[in-house]
Amino acid sequence: MAISPAYVTAFTLTSALGVGNTATFNSMKSRTGGLRKYSMGDLGCTWFGFIDPEALHPIEGELSVYDNECNRMVQAAMEQDGFRNAVEVAKRKYGKSRIACFLGTITSSICVIEKAYQNSNDVSLDRTPAHDYTHNGSLDAGMQYVRRNLDITGPYATIGTACSSSAKVFATAYRYLQMGLCDAAVVAGVEAFSETLINGFRALGVLSTQPCKPWDETRDGISIGAAAGFALLERDPAQADSLSLLGYGETTDGHDMTAPHPEGKGIEAAMLLALERAGLNAKNIDYINAHGSGTPMNDAVEDAAVYRIFGDRVAVSSTKGSTGHTQGAAGITEAIILMLGMQNELVPGILNTRQVDTTLKCNIALDNKSHPIRYGLTNSMGFGGNNATLIFGRTA
Repeated sequence: MAISPAYVTAFTLTSALGVGNTATFNSMKSRTGGLRKYSMGDLGCTWFGFIDPEALHPIEGELSVYDNECNRMVQAAMEQDGFRNAVEVAKRKYGKSRIACFLGTITSSICVIEKAYQNSNDVSLDRTPAHDYTHNGSLDAGMQYVRRNLDITGPYATIGTACSSSAKVFATAYRYLQMGLCDAAVVAGVEAFSETLINGFRALGVLSTQPCKPWDETRDGISIGAAAGFALLERDPAQADSLSLLGYGETTDGHDMTAPHPEGKGIEAAMLLALERAGLNAKNIDYINAHGSGTPMNDAVEDAAVYRIFGDRVAVSSTKGSTGHTQGAAGITEAIILMLGMQNELVPGILNTRQVDTTLKCNIALDNKSHPIRYGLTNSMGFGGNNATLIFGRTA
């Protein structure tokens, strides 16, 4: 049975596609990718989705204790697309204690710890960051910086469920709003450049030496990217044509520490739950932004699960060829790209993919398509089988 939607009254994305929504959409429309070649020295090279460094400025004033690369990304993103002003309006409407904050990330400010070790030859020493761990090393640091920067004091949590982290923040906010624990929620996802992530995926053998190419017959792995995204969810619509989060599905299949269930049972269940909560069926969905990481196994598994529910009727694409896999920020990165597509009637085609794997069955969009999207779905799949599906809709 469908339940009341959560209205999306503001959102913004900063990634390799650009700083803010206008730059992001223009890159999507012109099919300009953000991946750049990155040398790993003796370990070879990969491709990474960097954020323009000129957009990142030191954090000053009383919050300067939070100054690091990750929080500079957060700072830059919050100043785009009228997001801060939207939060101020919500504070006047509800009070700051009624605005929650949920942030998804995998590494948060680990870049500070990495640099502490890189700058020393003595690995036996305690490498506590120069600014204390609470502000510059913990997984929680980014979320606390957001709360203090926006001056909101409602319920809060940092969510780390691998690559589904910032999709699950939407689901968490949805529940808090439905239970009346808050009247609005800031949801966010952030992931900065991290040697830990790069070398971790290299060790797993899934880091591509080329720009990733989801669903391609020669796909061989992922490209990583950095991003910071924000959305404001409210119980009451701000305008008649609001975008809204209609439903969500969360599953944990636990099949393997890193690999998804080989039949895609976890992500299939998440999609079915999201459809049920949204009060929709498969025929209602106009576009699917797939997880589409570009690894042979993940794409095949997701393709099979999507096909069992939707067949080949609905257009499917992955935008990771444009942004890179933004890890803990992937969920919100792709949710915002989906919402931009909904606002502008654009199905974004996959970049870098030339020939779709003939063993896969979904209706893959290789090129941009002008198409109305009333209901859109996005998938996120994380380590440990942590899956999340979000369905967004336009109310008019």
